[in-house]
Amino acid sequence: MGFRVRHCVECPRCRTRYLVGFSPYENGSYLAPITAGCWDEWILHCSCGTPSYASRWNWSELKMYVVPSEAHHRGYGPEREIMCIRGNSQRSGSASG
Repeated sequence: MGFRVRHCVECPRCRTRYLVGFSPYENGSYLAPITAGCWDEWILHCSCGTPSYASRWNWSELKMYVVPSEAHHRGYGPEREIMCIRGNSQRSGSASG
């Protein structure tokens, strides 16, 4: 099995990790830029809630993850599959449900 290192965002509610640049995701989740055409800040709309669970992210909050090939093809995966390669840090983004 191959592995890649990629930037991801993580849903604070269900902990699913999403690879930036793969949106929309086949599970119904998607990343949307806060400003059209600008990819420095996004809203993650995770399909784990009804309506979708939203969390805000900016480029400086992204962490690097080791992503196995299967998750890379999907563009997302659970925290047990997509592993963070840095220590956990506080994130300043806000979440709303």
